[in-house]
Amino acid sequence: MTNMKRLAAISASLLTLASCGWLDVSPENTIDEKELFSTGYGFRNALNGIYLELGSPAVYGENLSWGFLSAVAQEYLADGSSIGQNTLAVCRDASGFVYNSTNTQPVIEEIWQTQYSMIANINKILEHIYDLDASAFTYGEDERDMIRGEALALRAMLHFDLLRLFAPSPAASPSGTWLPYREEFSHDVGEKLTVRQFLEKVIRDITEAEPLLRSIDTEFHPEAMYASMMSTPTVSMNARYRFDSSTFIDDTGQFFWFRGWRLNYLALLGLKARVCMYAGQEYHSIARAAAMELYTTYYQDLQWVGFTPQDDITCQIESRHTKMTDDVLFGAYYRNLATDFESMIYGADNSVKLPLANIESLFASDNTGVYEDWRLDYAIAQTNTSEKAWYTLKYNSSSEAVVTSVENPMVPLVRLSEVMYILAELSAEEGNVGQGIEYLETVRRARGAQRSLLTTVSTAEQLMEEIILDARKDFLCEGNMFYMYKRLNIREVPSASESGAVKDMTAGYVLPVPASESPF
Repeated sequence: MTNMKRLAAISASLLTLASCGWLDVSPENTIDEKELFSTGYGFRNALNGIYLELGSPAVYGENLSWGFLSAVAQEYLADGSSIGQNTLAVCRDASGFVYNSTNTQPVIEEIWQTQYSMIANINKILEHIYDLDASAFTYGEDERDMIRGEALALRAMLHFDLLRLFAPSPAASPSGTWLPYREEFSHDVGEKLTVRQFLEKVIRDITEAEPLLRSIDTEFHPEAMYASMMSTPTVSMNARYRFDSSTFIDDTGQFFWFRGWRLNYLALLGLKARVCMYAGQEYHSIARAAAMELYTTYYQDLQWVGFTPQDDITCQIESRHTKMTDDVLFGAYYRNLATDFESMIYGADNSVKLPLANIESLFASDNTGVYEDWRLDYAIAQTNTSEKAWYTLKYNSSSEAVVTSVENPMVPLVRLSEVMYILAELSAEEGNVGQGIEYLETVRRARGAQRSLLTTVSTAEQLMEEIILDARKDFLCEGNMFYMYKRLNIREVPSASESGAVKDMTAGYVLPVPASESPF
């Protein structure tokens, strides 16, 4: 499919979802580029089309979350046991870093093609956004800046994840050139850049997007970022406003609401901290500034974001928030996520095809028994078979209204918990172990973790071990753990294929670029 047709197809699918006759799309799913970008509504549709594609199974709706990438991170059992043999073939291959099999090669190609296709469509938006006078947008310059800011932020995020997949991390001291950073629509592959050059462009796009999104989400329309219509907003209601604001929409209309499904300013701060931690030591001060703004202003002071309360986690399964989404700053939307996952995971005779690996050791790291932790007790379950298998409940469907509208279709992309881990890690770097423990304990308390760190953690090295351990629990089946291992250049992690053994991750950290190297 040509890129222009892909853009039109995405826009057409959006119209089907929204039932808005904003564009007259022909049956062939083609639309003239000039026509698409001749109105402010055309830009709205083009941007929303990117978000729909973002949640597709090809990328964050499966492959880069609970599917392929979680398997690479050794999260699914892939041993020779009867349980491990039930694991999906693609996940077994991925956990063994067999990237050229008939199972994994199409997945890797799909990730590459879809990411670069979305980037091409974003570049079309950025190319034309200033061709149209601000008066053509319903809310003038503010709306145009919002669209441009989100497009820049998305371009940075999509490129960054391509880099984290298809090139070595800075911690590995890579040489040579690896990937092109595409800033305009073109059928040329583009010049490959070094990892450092590539990251500088990611940071540049984030920096350019930052004032645009800050203006929208903190000045022009902050009402969509918290429960603005309540006299005493709660953290949970603030989160619900960001993701499920259909009954609260004001005169600005839907496009300015549902900010949790969009790369908003808070999410951009989280992304900035993530990128700058990955870029290396010289960028860590920038990471700290972004993380501290989130923590101080939006978590402590305004309380726009926080953690899911116990009652929403420890309740009956039908109403349970198994993804604990109150701290999610940005999530990908995929309407069929829960049903697709359930059709994929359950096998015959009550077996599961995505059994989790190393769960007992993960939640009892000091070998004195399994400690209470809500992420184990309420977000993971066991089969009722003779050989019991652990499996995640994060993507189970629910008929309860709030869970259905927010949790069922959501893939978490940026969490406050990750920001807390970053602050804890930076504290360890600076020798402030006590402060680092407090940042980490903020997450652990919110997740019902019973084991105390005060008597077991006294050094920066011990604190880092605990940060990684807790991240494994929090990021389980979300795809993020692979990136953390790679950023820290961790060589050995608990193996999915051999009980009690470790897996050498170095052979799996860089995915092979598809043979064509073409982004189309």
